[in-house]
Amino acid sequence: MIRTKIGTRLRRRSLAAPTALLAGVLLLAGCSSNSSPQGGATPAAAVTTGSSAPSPTGTPAPAEPSTAPPVTTVPSPLPSAPPPAPATPTASTVTELTDDYLAAGQCVSVVSEAVSDVLPATYGPVPCESRTAVAQVASRTRTALPRSSVPAAKRPACKDDTDFVLDLGPNLARANGRTAQLYEKEAYACLRNLKAPHPGDPGQGGGPMIGVGDCIVRTTAADGKPSGREVRCDATGPSKPQYKIVKKFLSPLLTARGSTPDKCAPGTAYEFSDGGQQSCADWAPGAPDGAGAPGVTG
Repeated sequence: MIRTKIGTRLRRRSLAAPTALLAGVLLLAGCSSNSSPQGGATPAAAVTTGSSAPSPTGTPAPAEPSTAPPVTTVPSPLPSAPPPAPATPTASTVTELTDDYLAAGQCVSVVSEAVSDVLPATYGPVPCESRTAVAQVASRTRTALPRSSVPAAKRPACKDDTDFVLDLGPNLARANGRTAQLYEKEAYACLRNLKAPHPGDPGQGGGPMIGVGDCIVRTTAADGKPSGREVRCDATGPSKPQYKIVKKFLSPLLTARGSTPDKCAPGTAYEFSDGGQQSCADWAPGAPDGAGAPGVTG
């Protein structure tokens, strides 16, 4: 009986020791989890940026947008390509004479220099801002079938300050390397130089038109009628001026029906008709005394 009680006590002690040890370990673990860390690293869950805190209903709250500025990636600088070289003007590639070829407002450059009066300079269209542009088209006749062999200077109604007139048919043929003398169509352009000199200005002795302020010497036209050839008013040219144009108006033959034709003032020193225009001229300064010389009416 005594031996049995001793065995029962020994078995109870052997079971109580592990149970007490396990309870102590669990107690220490619970204390560690409830205490705040001191001096150690912050747990990862406590520093997670943008984590969603649980709402009272158990649904995660939406994360707040970040206010940090976006990161812009700056590409590394690369060497810039050189600007393209300006295109070199070439001869016109137009093959047919139309109203668009060297229309009013367009500018031209010299394609080939003049060789003689028979082979004058050739011009081609270029932008007016081009450094090779030399003249601008002030006006142009409409393209039409050839009418006659009247010289180009007589055909278009150019302004008096026109520097030169271009016969567009032959000019286009030369620009395309053709030498044909017959042209299906014709047109004429009145041009003004972009820079001085301006031979068409009054008194400069050049240009295709004779206008008020120009000086002339007396000549005879092919039909035997009086005419005039323009010279410089300052007498620096090969010929001294004889007359100076003081008035110019439409020829009486071209005056509208029912209107009174204009005329030169009484005592005008010289009158002549030039391309449908009537010119009235007085003696030029420094010209030989023309007192008593009769006026010549063309």
